[in-house]
Amino acid sequence: MNWFNSRSNLKTETEVNRLAKEIHDAGGFPDSDLNGFDVRRENKCLDAAQKSRPFGDNFLEVTLDVPVPSGDPSKDPEMFPVPGFHFRSIISLIKAAFESPLADHFHLSPYKLFRKSPITNEGERIFSELYNSDVFLAAHDDIQRHGLLPPDDLGCTREKIIAALMFWSDSTHLTDFGTAKIWPIYLVFGNLSKYIRARPTSGAWHHLAYIPSVSPFFVILHSHRLTQPASFPMPFKIRLPSSTHIGKLKRKAS
Repeated sequence: MNWFNSRSNLKTETEVNRLAKEIHDAGGFPDSDLNGFDVRRENKCLDAAQKSRPFGDNFLEVTLDVPVPSGDPSKDPEMFPVPGFHFRSIISLIKAAFESPLADHFHLSPYKLFRKSPITNEGERIFSELYNSDVFLAAHDDIQRHGLLPPDDLGCTREKIIAALMFWSDSTHLTDFGTAKIWPIYLVFGNLSKYIRARPTSGAWHHLAYIPSVSPFFVILHSHRLTQPASFPMPFKIRLPSSTHIGKLKRKAS
C-alpha cells in the first residue's frame, strides 16, 4: 500500500490487485497475508485510521489568537481565534532526528574550508554549507565556553554541539485537480549537507506544524467592517484539509 500510494499516480487499483493475486498464487507467503487482498478496502482502512488520528500521536492542536489591525492607529488590533493549528514539539523533533539513521551524516564540529588557486597558488575561503560558515563557528565556540550544564547533571562532561534548525513553509496542493491544499511548516537540520537535504527521498525534512487556511470570505467581511463596524457582523470560517487528503500527503511523503 505504501508503494501504491507513493511516486507515480499511474498505478491502478486493478493492476495492484492482479499483482497481489499473482504473488499469492505463486506461494511462499502465509495465505492470510494476501488472500482476498483488495486495494480499495485497504485504502478505506488507511483513511479511517487517519480520520481518527489525522496528525498522529505527537501532534497537539490549539486555537491561535490572531491580531487583525482595525485600520485606526489609535485602536489596538482585534484578536480573532483561529482553531485547528496542529504542531509538534521542537524538542521531540530534535530528539527523533538525532536518533534516526541520518544522524550518522550530521556535522557536529564546524570547520573552515579552503581551496588553493591553481593560478595564484593562494588559499581562498569557501562557504558551501551552514556548518562551515562564520556564524556556525561562532555559535559552536560560544557554547563550548558558556554553554549551560543540565540542571540535573552539573558534572556532565558530554560534548556540546549545535543543532542548526532551518524552517521552511509553502502551501501544498494535495490533488492534481481541485483546490484541496494544506500548508505545512517543515523543519530540517543545517548539520546535514545540502546534497542530502535536497534529495526528496532522504527523509531529512520533518513536519513541524500545519497552518489552517483562512477563507478569503473573512478578508472581505473584515474590509467591509472597517467602513460599517456597527451594522456588519464578523463571521469567519476556517477551511482545513480533510483527513483523507492529509493521509495521502503523508503517504506520499513517506
